[in-house]
Amino acid sequence: MGTFNIFFEPVQKFNERVTKLDNHVSFNEVLINWPNGAGIQDIAEPLKEKDICIFRMDSYSLSTSLVFENIDLLVKIFETANILEVYLHNPPKKFFHLIRQRISSESIFVEQSSFEKVNEKQLQDVTQDLNEHIIGQGKAKQSLLRKLVAQLIRPSAKPLVLMFYGEPGIGKTETAKQLSTTLYGNDNIIREQMSMVGGESSVKYFKSTNHSEDSFSKTLLNRESNVILLDEFALAPAFFHSTFFQMFDEGIYEDQNYKVDLSNSIIICTSNFKSRSEMEKNVDVALLSRFDGFIKFFPLSFDEKRQISKIVYSKIINSESITKEYEEYLDEVEILESVESKLNFLPNVRAIRKYVEDVISDKLLEIILNSK
Repeated sequence: MGTFNIFFEPVQKFNERVTKLDNHVSFNEVLINWPNGAGIQDIAEPLKEKDICIFRMDSYSLSTSLVFENIDLLVKIFETANILEVYLHNPPKKFFHLIRQRISSESIFVEQSSFEKVNEKQLQDVTQDLNEHIIGQGKAKQSLLRKLVAQLIRPSAKPLVLMFYGEPGIGKTETAKQLSTTLYGNDNIIREQMSMVGGESSVKYFKSTNHSEDSFSKTLLNRESNVILLDEFALAPAFFHSTFFQMFDEGIYEDQNYKVDLSNSIIICTSNFKSRSEMEKNVDVALLSRFDGFIKFFPLSFDEKRQISKIVYSKIINSESITKEYEEYLDEVEILESVESKLNFLPNVRAIRKYVEDVISDKLLEIILNSK
């Protein structure tokens, strides 16, 4: 019997792994061409003269339960085709356990992708990047760095669970994205809008029972960053909060199909509550007790709003959407002065961006209409 190589890792990493393999075939070809009532020889035909068979995550969805519950049948198929190795990407728990029961341990290799703790060099990089890219929020950034150090010295691999709270649009989400960019080279954080959950589709997603469905556990398995963002977490129905208790406490997220390791993860929940007392009046104490820290984001000062307006203007002017012809008609000083006169009425980054866009658009509209 050939070797079963099982990889619990992001799809991108698995794809890079299998592209280096020679003479392989996807098990999907067997499934798609599986004739009704076919014998072992017919079923194994697509595998013949191949050394390696690859199971991707969609293989489990395409299959019938009969195929993956009958490990003996699969073994016969592989033996008939003389398959030397089987590569399995993120197999569901039931299938994984059946393999371990039927196949000898000497023929099974398991690799679990993991993320390391934040190190001292990364902490220095985070400090620099937050100061460079996040305007203001000095106290929030200091509190975040302090908690990252606490995770660094913690003897366990427990996730760092934080609550970012404060008015909307003042840097909570951008801080989480910047943290991911610095630590993991991308801002592809897992971001779930928890205020939208509650219906049947949400229950299926977060408490999946069918491996053919999209699920939060699959999303976690395929994550490229160990920063996980749960927006407006407090607004999710209370019965959803218990779904995350084990994830917060132990770094494990589990449904009927997958058990995901979230060691050393940074889980950031956000809330638009303006104070801890307001949060404590509206959120169950059992949930609040599971947070390692509460980090308040303060309203933007006038000077911070002014810095943001300059950055927004620069990004618009330097975008491909602004032609050189249009740029000649735009006076930066004039536009920023116009924006500055309204900054006291613009509470957050989104409002500032929209107003800068409006001022520029008004000027260009005048030019376009008078160009005839």
